Amino acid sequence: MKPANYKPVTRRDFLQLGISLSAGLALPPLLSSCGGGSNGDGTTAPIQTFVQPQALQSVNGLLDVSLSVSYLDTTIGTANPAVTQNVSLRAYGISGGQAVITGPTLMVNAGDTLRIKLNNSLPANPPIKPLNPSYLGYPNNTNMHTHGLHVYPGMFNSSLYGDYVVDGLGQGVAPGESRQYQYNIPSNHPNGPFWYHPHLHGATAMQVASFMSGALMVRGPVDSDPEMAAATELIFMFQAPYYSGNGNKNYGVSTGKLESFSQVADNPSAGSPVLINGVRRPRIVMQSGEVQRWRFINTQIFNPLSLSLDSHTMRRYTIDGYPRALYQNFASGTGIKLDAGARSSVIVQAGIPGTYYLRTLSVSASALGVVPEDILAEIVVVAPPNLMRIPAEPLPVTDFLAPITEAELAAHGGMKRNIVFRAISNALLNTSLAPAAAKLSPITEAPASGLLSPGAELRDWVYNTDLTSVMNTVFSVGSVATTTPTTSTASTAPVTPTATTNPSQYFPFQSASAITQTVPLNSVEEWTVYNMNSVGHPFHIHVNPMYVIKINGQPVTPFWCDTLALPVGGTPSNPTSITFRSRFRDFTGPYVMHCHMLVHEDLGMMQGVTVT
Repeated sequence: MKPANYKPVTRRDFLQLGISLSAGLALPPLLSSCGGGSNGDGTTAPIQTFVQPQALQSVNGLLDVSLSVSYLDTTIGTANPAVTQNVSLRAYGISGGQAVITGPTLMVNAGDTLRIKLNNSLPANPPIKPLNPSYLGYPNNTNMHTHGLHVYPGMFNSSLYGDYVVDGLGQGVAPGESRQYQYNIPSNHPNGPFWYHPHLHGATAMQVASFMSGALMVRGPVDSDPEMAAATELIFMFQAPYYSGNGNKNYGVSTGKLESFSQVADNPSAGSPVLINGVRRPRIVMQSGEVQRWRFINTQIFNPLSLSLDSHTMRRYTIDGYPRALYQNFASGTGIKLDAGARSSVIVQAGIPGTYYLRTLSVSASALGVVPEDILAEIVVVAPPNLMRIPAEPLPVTDFLAPITEAELAAHGGMKRNIVFRAISNALLNTSLAPAAAKLSPITEAPASGLLSPGAELRDWVYNTDLTSVMNTVFSVGSVATTTPTTSTASTAPVTPTATTNPSQYFPFQSASAITQTVPLNSVEEWTVYNMNSVGHPFHIHVNPMYVIKINGQPVTPFWCDTLALPVGGTPSNPTSITFRSRFRDFTGPYVMHCHMLVHEDLGMMQGVTVT
């Protein structure tokens, strides 16, 4: 018997969701059947088609793995399993084995050492197109980022790297080369879902929009809870691969391939159908009363998700990889917002037998439109019941996540900084400056005739190779004077733009004039990140997570995260904002903060941070 709100999915439903019946459905190996086995009583038992990535677990405090990057030639199916699409996309594989749609899940404990040998087996880079920005000319160079890990961001020496992502032009791991990474995970590291992916400036979007990502789970006390350990753990890597022939423009690229930056730059909000571990709309079979824990990781390069499970409550216990003592309950119809790059962990207890859907509800990525609702997975609840206990509150939380108080802020420097994200369209180049020091100053929001004026740096500031949605636009980050602490951070006054929140100059990351935030080790600071655009840029900071205290200048119940969308609808005269505090502890070295709409990052919406 199906629940009362059950409705079969019709062709009309597909069209309303903005997905045609030819949308991609990846078929897991040996699971192309939609049916099930016999129950022995004439009925058919449903078959689970949810596929877990291969898991690699640390042993005696060490996980030492060798990963290779190569092209994966595979088949992505459609809503009709009889129709398939051949694709050839970049992917990870365990060295000595074949590349896979979803990289292996790396499982470590707090206090462990993770070593990754990255081998680049991609072919040589194609010639750089004459009008392309130079830093976009290395789509087959790569490197490695452990998204969210609190680890050393520098180089131990010339042959051993930490979470180092600031490779220069043409650097990184070139085709035919390899690099050894090592991540020493602190013993009090938060326990939760993290992930790994490439982070070479100019190549990130194309590589993640292929299949280059994998889950990274840090275990700790919460995982040792008997009721938590008894719950089946499912890892959801939400992917939306880009390739020619999936409904987007092809820009001369052969069907099934991703070889032009224009493919990811043009209309990224349209995206591709969302897969889970390479499978489109997999089926999960649960017994009534069964408890599972689901780990959500949004690896899409642009779109957010708003996750909801029909007729069930999802109990969230981590935001990104940061555990909470008490659950946050999300009833059916109330979505868990998961920005591009963000994660969550939830507890789910299966209800009465029936068929339900895990959906992403419609969700805004900009003030100009929304990402439509979609069905992501089918959950079939069956008898007989298997009554399990939900892990009891409070759940253990590491002291790493202790609240940052006003007193702690003041005692550790109390510096306050203002950071501004801004995509500047039709900006005019100040031609009075010498070409070698070309800057976008002053800025005009009025349309300019033709393209931006030429300059020594300008070729690397804008992408005008094709008529894409990002042409003639500079994606930049501004910074303004720091301030000393105030007596209170609980002001309810609205954000008032001033000269301190609207810099006169903005620079993309690849500019010779780009700014780096220099922060003393062991300081505690408060940053406000402003958004001057209608797009909800997901702000992500490496190494040290953020303790969010305000949104749009209004106090919120504080929470820890490392990826959070800036509120949509910002303008230069009325910006939106988030305010957070952070402890810059344990590690010196260079890292970055940036927009996790990865096309924006690749085009320059990123700024350096160096802890000294």
